[in-house]
Parts: sequence; C-alpha cells; structure tokens
Amino acid sequence: MRYWRALAYFRDTLVREEWTSLSLDDITQALVCTRRNAQLVIKRLVEEEAIGWKPGVGRGHLPKAILLKSVSARVERYAKRLMKEGKTEEAISLIPAKERDQFIAAFVSQYQTGTGDDHILQVPFYRGTHDLDSIGVSRRSEVHIANHLYAYLVTWDGDTQQFRGDLAHFWEYTEQGVLFYLRKGLRFHDGSPLLAEDIKQHYIRLMNSPHQTKALYQFIDRIVVHDDLRIEFISESLPNLIPKLVSSSAMGIAKSVDDQIVGSGPFMLVEQTEWRTLLKTSPHYHGFRPWIDGVEIWNVGDKAKDFELNSDMVHGVHLQHRSKAGFEEKTQWEPGCIYAQLNPNRHAWMKKRANRKWLQQVIQTLPLPEVTWGEEVAYAEGMTTSPIFEKAVPNGEIPSPANLSKAPIRVVTYQLNVHIAAAEQIHQRLTDLGIDCEITIYEYPEFDSAATLSEADIIVSGEVFDEDTELSWMFWLLCTYSSEVCFATANSEWLKQKVVTALQLPTSAQRLRQLENIETTLINKGLYQPILHIRQDTNVSEKLTTTSLLPNGWIDFTQVVIKPS
Repeated sequence: MRYWRALAYFRDTLVREEWTSLSLDDITQALVCTRRNAQLVIKRLVEEEAIGWKPGVGRGHLPKAILLKSVSARVERYAKRLMKEGKTEEAISLIPAKERDQFIAAFVSQYQTGTGDDHILQVPFYRGTHDLDSIGVSRRSEVHIANHLYAYLVTWDGDTQQFRGDLAHFWEYTEQGVLFYLRKGLRFHDGSPLLAEDIKQHYIRLMNSPHQTKALYQFIDRIVVHDDLRIEFISESLPNLIPKLVSSSAMGIAKSVDDQIVGSGPFMLVEQTEWRTLLKTSPHYHGFRPWIDGVEIWNVGDKAKDFELNSDMVHGVHLQHRSKAGFEEKTQWEPGCIYAQLNPNRHAWMKKRANRKWLQQVIQTLPLPEVTWGEEVAYAEGMTTSPIFEKAVPNGEIPSPANLSKAPIRVVTYQLNVHIAAAEQIHQRLTDLGIDCEITIYEYPEFDSAATLSEADIIVSGEVFDEDTELSWMFWLLCTYSSEVCFATANSEWLKQKVVTALQLPTSAQRLRQLENIETTLINKGLYQPILHIRQDTNVSEKLTTTSLLPNGWIDFTQVVIKPS
C-alpha cells in the first residue's frame, strides 16, 4: 500500500518539468513507514521513470524530485479496485481531498443497484458464486439462485405435493411419455421468443456438456417437437418420471448467445463478479412479477464490502458477538447430511469390504466436532433420518484389521467449515491408529471433478435435499462425481437398476422407502457412511415480510416484500 501512497503523494506534491525540494521526513510521514522503506519506494519509482530524484548534497540541503509522467489515472484505477473490495478508507486516502465527493458519486452511480425507489434484497455470503449456467449447477446456493434465473416446463409445489405449470400451460401423458403445451408469448431475458425447439436445444446442450447432472436424464429416450407450442418427452422405462426430470435444476431453460447464457426466469443475471452477484427482475417474464426489484449477493470474504448489518438476510455466523436486533432468527435441521464415501477403486487395501467396514466403525465412533461458527450439528444415520444428539460408543478399542494399509489413505473435502472439521477428525483418528493418512481441502470447483476424487480414498461431502425428496434421492445417487468414482461398473449398474425399480412403485411412500433401502445397502457394502446433520441458522431482517426457510436454508426471492422502515 505504501507504493500507492507514494504515487498519490508525489502526484499532489510535484509538478511536471519542475524540480521541487522535499523533506524525506515528510515523505516518511505521508507513507507511514520508516526512512529506509521510504527510500526503497523512491528507488522503485525512479527505476519506473515515474519521478526523477536528486539527493541533497551537503548539510541542510533537501533532496529534489520531479514528476516525469502523470500517475493520476493509474492511482484512480487502483482506488476503484479498493472500493470494489470494500476497502473504502484505503481507497479514499488515495484521492485528492477536493475530488473525493466526485469520486464517490461516480463510483456509486456506476455500481449502485438501482434508483432510490428500487427495493433490492441484500444478502451477504461467505464466498463468490460459481458458474450459474443451469446445466451445471450442483451446489445448493447456486441451484437456489439459478431457480430464480430460469423457468421450467413445470415446477414442484412443496405445499400441495403436486406439479404446477410454468412454461407449460397444460400437459398430458401419452403412450410412452408426456406432451407439454407451452404458454403463448414466452420470451427469454433478451426478448427473443421461447419456443418448443428452444427447449429441445437446451436439452441437447445439457446432454453434450461434461456435467454430471446429465446422468439424471439417461431415462429420457427422445424428444419430439410437434410445433412451436408442443413438445413431447418420451421415456420407455419411466414415463411417470418425466415431470420430475423437467422440473430439476438442469432443465431451467436457457440458451447460449455469443458465449453468454440467456435465462428465462423472474430475475436476470445483471452482474456476477467475485465480490457481487446482482439479479434484477426481468421485464419479459411470463409469470407474476416479484415484489422486490432485485437481489444483491455480496461476497463477505476478503474481497467484500463490510455490510455493517444493513443486510436483509444474514447467516448466524455473521451476527456472532453482535446484536441481533432487527433480525428474526430462523432455524431448521437441514434435510440431507454430511457423509463419507469410501473409494474401493484406488488401491488394493480399500478393495476389501472388511477394511472399509473398519473405516466406517472408526468414523462412527468420532465425537461431534466442536463448531463455533453458528451452526449446530448432530449425528446422522441417513439422509432423511432424525438428528441424534447422543450415540452409544462401543466399549474398548475397535479391533484393527490384520494388515493396515501400506499406502497412505487420502482424505479429501472442500471448503465448508463443518466438512473440514469432520475430515480433520477422520484424518487425526486414523493417524492416531497408526495409519499413514493425508488430508487435502479443495476449493469446491476443483473438488467437484472425477479427476480429483478418483485420487481419494475417503471423500467427505454433503447433500442437501430439496422439497421433492424423490428427485433429491435420484440426484444424489446418480449425479455426483463421488458416486461415479466410488462405484465400480457392477455397482453402478446395480444402483441404476435399483433406482428404476424403486421409481416404478405405485405410491410415493413405497418409492421413498425403497430409495432409503438403497442407502442402507450402500452402507452395508462399505461404500458410504452418514456422519452429521446440520442445523441451519439464518436471520431475516424484520423489514421483510415473514417468510419461512426453504429446505436449502434460503428464502424464495419471488415471495418476499420489503416493508417501509
């Protein structure tokens, strides 16, 4: 920072083509550093030919400096960068005092969320958002945002437990599939018509992509476009499954135009940077217009602005050691769980079920991790089981296998606090038991790949179930890279057949029970071990109309109203 302070100081102190006497003490004070560091900065600026410098010769003679080129534009660009990162004081310190009001006004006009009459929902988040193209979203937060950017043929209504039309006005079952009748006048966010052929092209783009989400659509055999307003999805094995498939996140209809994804939902993606994701309402949306005008999701990590609690939806961790006045706390146990998948395909020791069963026992005897970031955890016995707060621990040590692994056991996870805590517990316990063990914590995009996970033995991950529990089971069983890596071909075919059999049962209760049985079998095979349930802790501003949390811990942006202060 002292380099930029020096540029700003010399910009304000020196003039072009005229030598000026300067005190090194004054420079040191302006840069807030030692004389030695000030001299190093001066040397750098001389080497860059930004300034000229003549040392003072003789007692009482000050050094002289001259500005060789304008640095104003460069300093201002850096100040804007600091503003974007939320480092307001540092940024303003680089701007001449008489120009600061103008600088701030220009910045606000460029980056403001709208006019003063706009109602923008502000949400701080712990990281920047990842790719929001519907065909590849898999993390819960990206899926939630994508659900507001894209429209679907039909959507699942958790209250009525039925499908309701979105892009489709009506649908009917045919001999081997479902025929959808589109609403008239549908449009993408760019105003172009949205017709049946666009839906087929979206499906083709999905199936040609590298994303694991396309595995869910292996049950669709073909698509027939009858005309602009009628499209038929055909499935010979599971025709009753089609409404679920077209309501899943990957079938949020979009098109690619000049490498830009154009959506169709109630909100448009206006900006997505590492520090801010901005949604604004779409003027072309076919459904009810949301009451709010936009949603602003700020990364509150190292590169984010300090919200000072002027937000509308805040995770409990951001209110630690601070007043919760003005917020309503909403908590619920997250459907789904944190779990470990055991990879039998990397080296010989992990191939033996007995060894994997021993690892499961080790994991089951771990205590609950200490969490200090606003979440509560409990033991999990399955995705949809109730939280367990105390668990019987077997007496004595768990008998070790006859031969411990000679190759290091690799534990991997991604950057979520509870996941890291669980992975570190596993790593520490195995190390204590004499097993050479390694742990790697990845950024999520790097973690979520077959190449990364195929080099792991124990994969600590998590799944959050949505309102459509059957679809959530399908997505977890068939569409995760960890399942692809950990299940050999035989297990993969077995799993697919079990899922098909379950989904062919006549009632939802029977289907869910059979899907839970598949989970139990995976545990018995030593391929999967549930670890923890998490209690969500979200605080909603009292300015918002009371709204319940969705299963994913977010709120429905289309339903919220911001009340007057």
